[in-house]
Amino acid sequence: MKKTLALVLSTAMLLSMAACGGGTETTDTGTSGEGSAAEESSGESTGGTVESMVVVLPNVRGDGGTHDLACQAAEQIAEDTGIELKIVEMGTAVVDSAKWEAGMADLCEEGYDLVIAGGSLMKDTIQAVAPEYPDIPFICYDMALDFDTVDMPNVYGVDFHQNEAGYMAGVVAASMTESGYIGYVGATKIPTIYDFLVGYIEGAQAVDPDIHIAVAWTNDYNDATLAKELALAQISDGADVVFPACGNAAAGVYEAARDQNVWAIGNDQDVAAKYAASDESIQQRILASVMKKVDNAVRRAYDEYIEGTLPFGTQETIGVAEDGVGIVKNEYYEETVPEDVRNTVTEYEEKITSGEVEVSTAIGMSAEDIEAMISSAQ
Repeated sequence: MKKTLALVLSTAMLLSMAACGGGTETTDTGTSGEGSAAEESSGESTGGTVESMVVVLPNVRGDGGTHDLACQAAEQIAEDTGIELKIVEMGTAVVDSAKWEAGMADLCEEGYDLVIAGGSLMKDTIQAVAPEYPDIPFICYDMALDFDTVDMPNVYGVDFHQNEAGYMAGVVAASMTESGYIGYVGATKIPTIYDFLVGYIEGAQAVDPDIHIAVAWTNDYNDATLAKELALAQISDGADVVFPACGNAAAGVYEAARDQNVWAIGNDQDVAAKYAASDESIQQRILASVMKKVDNAVRRAYDEYIEGTLPFGTQETIGVAEDGVGIVKNEYYEETVPEDVRNTVTEYEEKITSGEVEVSTAIGMSAEDIEAMISSAQ
């Protein structure tokens, strides 16, 4: 049996699929804490002492999205507890994904007490490496793991109803558009990014069945120049609200909205707050933001692991009802979004929470059905 090692958390961030902000990292001790292994028989942690942990990102830091949120949670844990933390940037999927499995295995040999990893692009890496290290507890965010086909009693997974986040963005966009034409700029054509789009279309059509939605793809999470070009093309064609789901590249969408004096809806972070501190001209064109609240999910999972109540070997999915995803409601939202639209947002949140509205998901949806949904809004 391999020595007890770190739990890898991977946030989500989307990639962005998005990556974490900041670059502080501490040196690992290489010492495993007592009781840090997942309890295989019960599917729950027995509770443990964590002296060192590593966060593994399937991207680089700095997009302010899901992976940044995971990093922020880990850094707060380290500050609160004094444990040693290392954050590892595996690199972008386009260039570096072939190296991820070997890199993860190397980290599992280094002696961390907890490993945190996330993002749907790291799913195959986790499913290949985690079973080889049954004594290491893994906390995985923003990915849907195949627990039915892969034996991973040392892994806990939490993902998010990003389709519900997209739905709420669609409700806001359709409520605020004056042209009846809104846009979407996605990254790669993977289920998570499609899920945002499916929700966005349904939310917009719930408000206005005749709304027109333009869809474009960057095929990259970091090319802000291309994302800006795609958004500008949609705006030139008549779109007056644009919603991105493309990681770091979303910065180009926000710039396009600023340059053309239209609205953008932020994704994966509080975009208005971010730009309020750096570029008010962009902040003033952010209509609202939707987020997967990865920081809350990571902190909750860590606390439950320490308490011995984290349900290893299972996947949890959280959404609007659990306050796991949704509109960021703060002073920027209150100042920018009219009261009648805010009331509409609350109405649809309540419909989702009560089960009156069940948002469709791209997870498991056929390519033909996804294309049909996109076509329905063209």
